[in-house]
Amino acid sequence: MMFTRQHEPNWSQVSGRYPRTRSKRVYIHPPLADSLVEVRPDLTLIIKDALARKGQLRRGHGFLLGAQAGGNPQFFDFRKVEQGYLSPKEPILFSSLAQSGFDHRMTSLTVKEPDGGTRVHLYLSITNLHPNLTRSGDWYFASVEDKHENFYVDINEDYVPYDQVVAPWLKGMELEHRANDSLNGFLLDQQGVTILRYGASSGTRAEYAARAGEFANILKFNMELAPGETKEIHIEIFDTFTGRMNEFASVRNENFLDEETAMDCCRQIWNQALTGKASIQVPEPIIQAIFDTAQTNSLQLIAERADGSALPGQGGFNEYTVVYSWEVAVYLKMLNRLGYGDTVKKTLQYFMSTQAGSKGPDGDIVSPQGSFRAHIFWMCETGSVLGLLADYYLTTKDKLWFGEHLPAIVQACEWIERERGATKIVQEDGTKVAHYGLLPKGRVHDWPDRGHFFFSDAYTWQGLHLMALALKDWGHPDAAKYAEAALDYRECLEAAVRQATYPHPSDEHIRWISNEVYTTPGVKRGVYAIDGPVSLLNTGLLRADDPIIPEIEYGMRNHFSMSDLFAVKLPEMEDAQLGKLQEQYAGSAVDLYYVNHSERIWHRVWSLRGEREKALRYFYSTMAFSTTLDTHHVQERFCPQLPWLSPWQPNGSGNGRVMEMILNSLYLLEDRALKLLPCAPAEWLEIGKRIEVNRVETYLGELSFTVTRSSLQTVNIEIQPPVGIQEIEVTLILKGGYQIRKVQMLTGDGQELEWNGTFNGDKLHLPNPQQELKLIAWLTEEKGMA
Repeated sequence: MMFTRQHEPNWSQVSGRYPRTRSKRVYIHPPLADSLVEVRPDLTLIIKDALARKGQLRRGHGFLLGAQAGGNPQFFDFRKVEQGYLSPKEPILFSSLAQSGFDHRMTSLTVKEPDGGTRVHLYLSITNLHPNLTRSGDWYFASVEDKHENFYVDINEDYVPYDQVVAPWLKGMELEHRANDSLNGFLLDQQGVTILRYGASSGTRAEYAARAGEFANILKFNMELAPGETKEIHIEIFDTFTGRMNEFASVRNENFLDEETAMDCCRQIWNQALTGKASIQVPEPIIQAIFDTAQTNSLQLIAERADGSALPGQGGFNEYTVVYSWEVAVYLKMLNRLGYGDTVKKTLQYFMSTQAGSKGPDGDIVSPQGSFRAHIFWMCETGSVLGLLADYYLTTKDKLWFGEHLPAIVQACEWIERERGATKIVQEDGTKVAHYGLLPKGRVHDWPDRGHFFFSDAYTWQGLHLMALALKDWGHPDAAKYAEAALDYRECLEAAVRQATYPHPSDEHIRWISNEVYTTPGVKRGVYAIDGPVSLLNTGLLRADDPIIPEIEYGMRNHFSMSDLFAVKLPEMEDAQLGKLQEQYAGSAVDLYYVNHSERIWHRVWSLRGEREKALRYFYSTMAFSTTLDTHHVQERFCPQLPWLSPWQPNGSGNGRVMEMILNSLYLLEDRALKLLPCAPAEWLEIGKRIEVNRVETYLGELSFTVTRSSLQTVNIEIQPPVGIQEIEVTLILKGGYQIRKVQMLTGDGQELEWNGTFNGDKLHLPNPQQELKLIAWLTEEKGMA
């Protein structure tokens, strides 16, 4: 049954299906910072060293409240907090909640220090909500140090809902208090390094208390507020956790930054970081906010080291030394497209360094020599790094960099070929083994399964294939050799897939592709919805028009967990103890969905196949349930029963996936065919709305275009396509059933040119396009449509 375009899936319809997740950690540090600052929903924050120089040690700071003067300090109730960024491109956090008859509003931001460090500014305003009574109270500020595990219910806190643990906050850091007066002062450590300074509104009595209830070594602010009166506490936290020195003599006479000035300084940092890059504009504010937040947060997930290289973090609670190559490559490739090649280049220096002394992946390998081995042990790590290196070169055409690193690149290609060579086994009867020409048996991903998984080989093949293209473009003399190797790898992989394709065990009328060469129907290994045929779709080993695609989808929907909103429902939490904790918090069994990875793949496939309703449903489901309600940060998993669970939030690879999904709605580049608006929501083409993509990088060069619905009857299209585009297809799905009745093609100064393309219904096709195009699509309303 055909759906009407007026009622296609939209944000309101889909996002309202389940409660959305809240943000339990919000980053406020600047790009490339090595000190990470995460603000928590109870007005506390954690500072950690991105480069793991402090091990599991963390420094905590935070406000606490005394319900009345002399009262015992207590945490703010995070369940009542409202939090949000000033704007998605300016991570200045506003947190607010009312408690004990006072309204509390905190602004959290960071500014850069001259030595490259980061200074945290916290502005807490307190308002007496009583209409008639003057009231007094105590507010506290704690500074503590403890191991990561002691701040949380479980050391793997990403899989436990946010909750407050009191113990590490009870014993504050033993600091020296130097008060200027009753309103202002400093706290110094035993080496004379300034940890923080504070200032408060007039009439405040500030002191450093050795004891306040159960808490030790804590700043105390006593205030008296008239009805409706507001007072403020300002805390500046110096970047000393990683060893930077802020001597008291050098900061004692500094002027305080008022809140407005500090916000301007922070905004300038981000404006400088984002200026001159690609820009994406869509007319739906929530989607724009999600894209911008993912872009900004991706820059916060990269920490620069002293040698100029940088570590790309995956997010969650880990330091950035825990590098997942396959995961982080998703957002690093997206940053390449958006013009942040210089930032990505810093991370590539790190990846190249992992080849020396590599112990290789967790598998039955011949030798680790030549492999890339970051933190994680997956079999596809070397292929993932090769693909990332190739993507950087093909996007930036940085020939000098590529030439400098050719020896390491070639060694990695040779590692793949050597490992594949060991599996090219011909049996006594002359037949090839089923895993002929694939990688050796090994660990596929975080789940404990080992075998010849297509996930491992698909992404390794993709890396080798992209590198062969890069070598050819650069002019390497052995480019043809590696192109032939990539082709052979593909043929071996396709032969293995054919052998692992069976009639479905529950429905002989459809085919079932195993996720591992030797896994037969009915046997479950790995996570099929993630490491099964979608890895073939994502890497192009299966094309979107392959006739087996509907069979794969049918099998996934009817015999696995795929639904209209989610592609991957996990059968259980892989850690049983954490699973029990989740159920305890929920008071019932929980549903846990692995979000945005497989949904992104299906969205692209359905967009190319013209299956618009399904694609849009996954689009809005991913935007809603992969991101948090309050700050739009991406997470790895979604649990409708636990809004404070938000696993691996913020999430690096998820950032890349949601940005790519939004871009895939705007354009797809298939070979040398450019498809504009393959699955843009009809709402985006209402009268007066504008879509703009400016200076996005592709392997063929820059792409820019705008699409504007200028009137009821016209859509204006301007395109600056990359060099080498042989065909452009524009899809205009509009509310009300409007279709194209005429197309005008214009020169830059508005002179009409002969239209040499075709159009039919809601699509127009233009072969051999010029470098700059201006089109006007004239519309007519289809009869019979409301």
